[in-house]
Amino acid sequence: MTLATTQRRRIALVAPARYPIREPYAGGLEAFCHTLVRAVRSLGHTVDLYAAAGSQGHVRDVELPGISWSRDPLEASDTAYPPGARAAEDAAFHSLARHLAREGYDIVHNNSLTPVLFEHPLPLLTTLHTPALPEVQDAIAAAGPRAGRFTAVSAATAADWVLPRPATVIPNGVDTDLWRPGPGGEAAVWFGRIVPEKGLHLAMDACRRAGIPLLFAGRVGDHRYFSTEIVPRMTGQAATWVGELDHVGLQTLVSQCRVCLVTPRWEEPFGLVAFEAMACGTPVAAFRRGGLGELLTSAPAALAVPDDVESLAAAVHVAAGIDRPVVREWVVRHHSLTQVARRYAELYSEVPTR
Repeated sequence: MTLATTQRRRIALVAPARYPIREPYAGGLEAFCHTLVRAVRSLGHTVDLYAAAGSQGHVRDVELPGISWSRDPLEASDTAYPPGARAAEDAAFHSLARHLAREGYDIVHNNSLTPVLFEHPLPLLTTLHTPALPEVQDAIAAAGPRAGRFTAVSAATAADWVLPRPATVIPNGVDTDLWRPGPGGEAAVWFGRIVPEKGLHLAMDACRRAGIPLLFAGRVGDHRYFSTEIVPRMTGQAATWVGELDHVGLQTLVSQCRVCLVTPRWEEPFGLVAFEAMACGTPVAAFRRGGLGELLTSAPAALAVPDDVESLAAAVHVAAGIDRPVVREWVVRHHSLTQVARRYAELYSEVPTR
């Protein structure tokens, strides 16, 4: 698809407000927003990124406030707010919505987790990255058809929401030029947000049971969880935290590992890390849960019973035997960023402007 077959559009991509959109990314959603902006621009569209202060390549005149836990870092959480922060975030989104309306964008591609944007008359295309959030679900219901169009990162995620019209399922994509294949190695790897719902402690237990050392990377999003569940398991050489890495550092790490563990303890909507690992040729052992289980069912990967350490340890050994070029080729064929950007560009051409 080229601009000869689709109309050039002026797009505002609204990111979530909690963390800056920059490397090292706070999570998969932040990574998705940044990489999609670049990919859609490469197709010839104009894309302005609206994001939290401290982001890279965003519209600096209209920034979202972000979240700061500087007064009490031990209370830091990916879901809670410090006093006053939620009200400030809502006010910022109302201000942003008025700005977007004045600017007259063709599309407002909403990737935020706020209910506020549905209160304003905007040409919305909202990507659903999470299971249904009650406040957002209520705002969509109140807006009705004015809520615009929807996409979801998996069929499982789409099914969790009640929408004015069905969501188009567009799984996320991976920049396969960045996430390049590597030789593998002896250790297993886990990477992502270090929070309870990502289940790192179960990956540590499974690797210990499987007799394979584990390297793990990521941002500590819950300090209590890290101190009570992760630190006690970091004994000897069984598990080593390598810190928070940018994409280049992660690619180097993951491509030199034997297998990648993906261990969600919630109904994971997509699980971008699994596909990034597979783009490196590193086979995945994952819990069969949510959109992740849905999308990996037909993949060269090993799926385990959710929350079952024995099952996961067995899956680690199965995954380690999968041919690395086969793993890489599957992701290139099914989940490349270029394919995803083209699908979004097609949808942009279908969204009525206001």
